Amino acid sequence: MSRRCFFPLLVGLIVTTTAVGCGKSGAKKLDVSGTVKFDGKDVAEGDIIFVPENTAIGAEGGKIKDGKYTIKAPEGKCKVQITANRPIPGKKGPMGEDAIEQYIPEKYNEKTTLAAEVSTGKLTHDFDLKP
Repeated sequence: MSRRCFFPLLVGLIVTTTAVGCGKSGAKKLDVSGTVKFDGKDVAEGDIIFVPENTAIGAEGGKIKDGKYTIKAPEGKCKVQITANRPIPGKKGPMGEDAIEQYIPEKYNEKTTLAAEVSTGKLTHDFDLKP
């Protein structure tokens, strides 16, 4: 192939590659909100994370406050992880601070069985967790 033919081909390839790379990247994120209860009571403070089924997309999460949360979550099927801590009455940590425990069972966080479909038609997800 002569240099005259190669150069336009190379320029075309660079322009095409650049145009493809300039598109919208990442998954669409939607505003999702809901409530979180444990044993029938609002989770006072905790964390909620939506982990997409598509591992190429990063997880998104936020805080639970007074049983409510609002986050930007990736569109699609997600596993949901919920954690919350509370003080252990009468116990102290090594520095004299109140000892705390993770009281949400691992079936709702580390080994979660919770799932949610995030889509424009389903932006509210409530979770009523049992001990």
